[in-house]
Amino acid sequence: MVAVRRLLFAIAFSLVGSACAVGFLSATPSEAASEARPRAWTHRITSLTGEYVNHWKLNSSEPCGLVGDGTVTVKFRMTIAPRVALVYSRFASAEPSGYGSWIVGIPSAHGGGLVGGPLRPGAGTITMVDNTVQRPAEPGDECPPPAKSGCGTTSLRRPLIRLSGYNRRFLTADLLATLRSGQCPFGQTDSFTDRHFTGGTRLGELLLSMPSVGAVSRRRVLKLTGTTHKVTSSTDCQPDGTCSDDVTRRVTVTFKKL
Repeated sequence: MVAVRRLLFAIAFSLVGSACAVGFLSATPSEAASEARPRAWTHRITSLTGEYVNHWKLNSSEPCGLVGDGTVTVKFRMTIAPRVALVYSRFASAEPSGYGSWIVGIPSAHGGGLVGGPLRPGAGTITMVDNTVQRPAEPGDECPPPAKSGCGTTSLRRPLIRLSGYNRRFLTADLLATLRSGQCPFGQTDSFTDRHFTGGTRLGELLLSMPSVGAVSRRRVLKLTGTTHKVTSSTDCQPDGTCSDDVTRRVTVTFKKL
């Protein structure tokens, strides 16, 4: 009789344990679903376009030296329309110093927290125009023909675009690409951001003015534009001459509230 009671107790304990296990397993997916949170996206970047123009001049005093002008024109755009979290943070580092900055970031999948947005793929063209002519050669010599095989219009090679916060008042935009194509004169700079030639901040950054935090939260569509312009001249350009670069940049970005 004792043996029979022990057997019945063992069977009952096993059934209860199995029921608990099934209940636990069935509860786990619902708990995971309740813990999953949608990412806190706020906007979509519906477009980002930009232009860079450098109208350069060169006056070489050397025999066979180049005299005249030319233009480098770059037009580009972002090729995707990513979702972002456009958020103002009082604790984010601000430029040129201090705290309080906009963030154009990616929200965490687990709630709270932002990471800076990655470089975004772009596309565009570069057009190089060279209107220079050569000075005469020295008596008895001949001038080698100038290298102009790269002049004309070509596609940018794998350009990347950066858009990020700067401080409470501005965002900053940048194009990472080589602004030259083959053999063609291009002036004194071949970079979209060059503190010596492109203007902007002390580091050459192009800034896009932001409205107030309240205005950003109210607007369904937010369109920002930033421009810079700088003229740089030098009396010590190679080979032995004067030169100048007149650089204008412009970037326009449109956010749509989600």
